[in-house]
Amino acid sequence: MTALSDIVKVALVIILCLAFLYSSYVLSGTINIPVTNDHYIFPEVKANSDPWYDRVVRYGEYEATDWINEYTNKSDKFVADIFGAELIMGMTTRVSTVGGDWANAPNPVKYMGDTNSIYITNDPERAYGLAVENNADYIFVPNRAKFSGFGWEYGNQTKFYDERYFSQVYRNNDVTIFKVLS
Repeated sequence: MTALSDIVKVALVIILCLAFLYSSYVLSGTINIPVTNDHYIFPEVKANSDPWYDRVVRYGEYEATDWINEYTNKSDKFVADIFGAELIMGMTTRVSTVGGDWANAPNPVKYMGDTNSIYITNDPERAYGLAVENNADYIFVPNRAKFSGFGWEYGNQTKFYDERYFSQVYRNNDVTIFKVLS
């Protein structure tokens, strides 16, 4: 009986491997086995890794820290993704909703989720409500994918131009900063 159960287990593993390969090659419409980096067996690997190969923080984001130092208070809080937040905290000593020693902050998963929601929602009122709930004074919106702990997101930036909730206070080619209105 043991030999039969072992054979069944091995057969199931082989079937699962074949199903995985089938879904990767045939369902993607690609049957070529790659020999260079310009083709991937599993396209989702490339899609998930591409943002990490790009320059995460852009030069214009770095330039924006001069404006932050000059025109904001040291007590002001920013909504920013992890990489923007690290830049802001390191160059200006302002705090952010994520970044820094966030794992030791109270409720880090809530802050990461709220930050992610602010970036990805299409509803300006929801983004505003979350920013106010997190005591944010500004929203740092880089022109790149944002990473708040739940994956890379581009999000809809037009909601931040709703003048009932936000006011654009700084802009360059790489980032726009919005004031959260009170």
